Amino acid sequence: MMILVGVPAFNEEKNIGDIVTRILKHADEVVVCDDGSNDKTSYEAKKAGAIIIRHEKNKGKGAALKSLFNYAVDTDADVFVTIDGDGQFLPEEIPLLIEPIKEQRSDIVIGYRFDNSDEMPSYRKVGNKILDHMTNLASTLQFRDTQSGFRSYSRNAFSSITFSSNGFAADSEILIIASEKKLKISEQKVSVLYNIENSTSTKNPISHSIGVSSSLIEMIAIRNPLMYLGIPGIFLTAIGIISIVFVMNIFNVDGYFSIPITLFSLASLVVGVMLILMSFVLFSVTKVNKS
Repeated sequence: MMILVGVPAFNEEKNIGDIVTRILKHADEVVVCDDGSNDKTSYEAKKAGAIIIRHEKNKGKGAALKSLFNYAVDTDADVFVTIDGDGQFLPEEIPLLIEPIKEQRSDIVIGYRFDNSDEMPSYRKVGNKILDHMTNLASTLQFRDTQSGFRSYSRNAFSSITFSSNGFAADSEILIIASEKKLKISEQKVSVLYNIENSTSTKNPISHSIGVSSSLIEMIAIRNPLMYLGIPGIFLTAIGIISIVFVMNIFNVDGYFSIPITLFSLASLVVGVMLILMSFVLFSVTKVNKS
């Protein structure tokens, strides 16, 4: 059984060599996608024994994962593992994620981080949980750690999943698509290290959460338009109609015309109708794409 490990990396020259060396003790091949680094990430990874895919410009984690998935499909790999290049996950735990694939109990195994996660910063716990709940809204399964970059995939899984996100939302999108394809997904407790020496991560947690959230909202709306656009649209339309009736009734009885309430009524009515129309359009497009 051939085991391939893919590592998305950006400016990780201080960590990547050690990570690749440790991964090779548990894998047949390591491929690193250098996503436009301006340091020696590619050099250090290649020196340690990795195959290099290089993006000339930084495109985002999702773009790096796409390149890694495409590479995996073109190999003879039976199991494909992804692990972040910042050193937070332990390569020594790769066998834990591979075992359920070997035994054909899972198509995807997620490295779950949150049991006894006292060392995780509180803001990261809160942010990740919010993103987990949003991802679960768009899928049919309940995942506890949708943002984990430490995962294993069976040949069936990594060869059948195609995703569009170039950013950090790719982690969620992959699970949403896997859920739609009825792939078997499980979780495995893994260790995670924080406050790593020489860590090069500069991603602002607030901008990260906002970026992923906006992408998830878009995915949720597209995949479930009638529920997440149609129902709010009906609600706003009803409020608009009721408000207009209320304004007309006051005018007929007292001769008083409320401009603020009228504007609110019209705004609710217009937005509501637009949401309803959008929900039907998206529903039709989604139905055509699935057929």
